[in-house]
Amino acid sequence: MKVKNSDDYLVAGRSAPLALIVGTLFATFWGGGTIIGATGAAYNEGVFGVIEDPFAAGLALIIIGIFFVKILRRLNIKSIGELYTMRFGKATGYLASSLMIPTYIIWTAVQLLAIGKILNILFDINFNIAFLIATAVVVLFTYMGGLVAVVWTDTIQMIIIFIGLITILVIGFRTSGGIDNVFANAPEGFWNFLPRGKGIVPWISYLAMWAGMALGNVPSPDIAQRAFMAKDENTAKKGMIMAGVLYWIIGFIPIIIALIAITMVNTGIIDHSLFQGDSELLIPYLAKELLNPVGLGFFVASLLAAILSSASTSLFATAVLFSNDIYQPLSANRRKYKKIKDEDKMILRITKIFVVVVGLLSAIVGLTSTDIYDLTIFAFTLQFGVLFFPFVLALKARWVNTYGVISGMLSGLMVNLIGCITQLSIIPEPWEFFTLVPALVNLTVTVIVSYCTRKKINNNGLLTDNNYEK
Repeated sequence: MKVKNSDDYLVAGRSAPLALIVGTLFATFWGGGTIIGATGAAYNEGVFGVIEDPFAAGLALIIIGIFFVKILRRLNIKSIGELYTMRFGKATGYLASSLMIPTYIIWTAVQLLAIGKILNILFDINFNIAFLIATAVVVLFTYMGGLVAVVWTDTIQMIIIFIGLITILVIGFRTSGGIDNVFANAPEGFWNFLPRGKGIVPWISYLAMWAGMALGNVPSPDIAQRAFMAKDENTAKKGMIMAGVLYWIIGFIPIIIALIAITMVNTGIIDHSLFQGDSELLIPYLAKELLNPVGLGFFVASLLAAILSSASTSLFATAVLFSNDIYQPLSANRRKYKKIKDEDKMILRITKIFVVVVGLLSAIVGLTSTDIYDLTIFAFTLQFGVLFFPFVLALKARWVNTYGVISGMLSGLMVNLIGCITQLSIIPEPWEFFTLVPALVNLTVTVIVSYCTRKKINNNGLLTDNNYEK
C-alpha cells in the first residue's frame, strides 16, 4: 500500500485484515523486554519472575479487546491523544499526550538497548556503536513508510521470530539431554505462579505485578493505533483477543529457554559464572554456544527482527503523539493565518520530523541506562499511575469532568515524582507502593474534584450518546 496522505501514514488507511492485526500486535509486544529481559528474569526467579511480561502484558490486549476497542473505533480518531481532547478539551489532550511520551521514549530505548547487547556479545561490536546503528536503522524505515511499513515488517518479522525461537528450543533440548531431563532439572518452585509467602504483603506485591503491566498497557497509543487501522470494529476486537492469547502461549518459550540454560549449568555443559553479572545476556550466550554459523546467523536475524519491530512501533506511536496531538492543535491558528493550502502534506512532513526527534531522544535515554527488564516495567507502571483511570473514565463515565481528570493525572504523576526525586531513582521503593498508590490517588482525586466542580462544566464533554457503549 502506497502512502498518499496522513490517513495512510498514521492509521494505514483503516483497512487492515485480521491476520495483519494479530501479527502486528504480537510483534509489537514481542520485543527486547520479553525475549532478552524475560529469559533472564525466568533464569533467576522462574515463572513468578515473569508475571508482568508475558502474562500481565498479554492480559492487557484481551482487556482492551473486550472492553474498549469498539468505542475507540466509533470515535474515528487517529491517535489516543485525540480521545482526551474530544472528551475533556485541548488542555487535557496536551497533558495526556505529554505524559505518554516519556513512557514510549523509554520503551523505544529498551528495544535499542537489547539490540546493542546482542551485537556486543555475539560479534564483539562495541556496544555504543551497535546501539547507534540500531537507532539509525529503526528511524530510517519508520521515517520512510509510517504505520504501513511498521505493520508489514511486524508481520514478516513475527514469522521469522517463530522459526528462530523454535530452532534454538529444539537444539537446546537436544544438547541438554532431552525434554524429560530439562524438566527434571527445574529448581524447586520454578513453576510457581502464585506468591509463596504468608500474610497479605506477598499478595499486594502480586496485585501490583498484574496491575502495573496489564492495566498500564491499556491506555497505550501503539495498541490503540492497531484498533484504528483495522478494517472494522469486529476485526479490531478479534485481533486484540487472539494476539493476547497467542502472546501467553508463545510467552512460555523464553521460560523454557531459561530452564534449558539451568539444565546446562547443572550438567556442567556451560559455566554458571557466564550469567552471574547479567542474566539478560543468557539468550545471546546460548545462541553462540548451541548454533553453527548458519543457525546463529538465522537466529540473530530473527531476534533482531523481533526487537526492531517493537522499536519501530513505539517510535512511530510517540511521533504521532507529538505531531497529531500536540503540534497540530497548537499550530492551528498559525496555519490558518498563513493560509497553508495542503495541511495533510504538512502533517505528514511534521510526523516524519518527529520520528527522527524521538529516535534521538530514545538514543540518549538508552545510553544512560542498561537494565532492560526494569526499564520495561517502570515505563508501563508510570502509565498505569497517570493514565489508566483517565482513559477508562473518558470512555465509560459521563460524570467525570475536565477539572477532575486533570487534577487526577497530576496527582498520580506527583506521587511518582516525589518517589523518584527523594530516592534519586526512576524505580523508587517500595515498588508496590509506587505502582498502586499513584493510580489510587489519581482515581480518588478525579472523583472528588469532578463532584465538587460538577456545576461548573458540561460533564458530557464532546462525545455523543452514540459513542458510548449501551
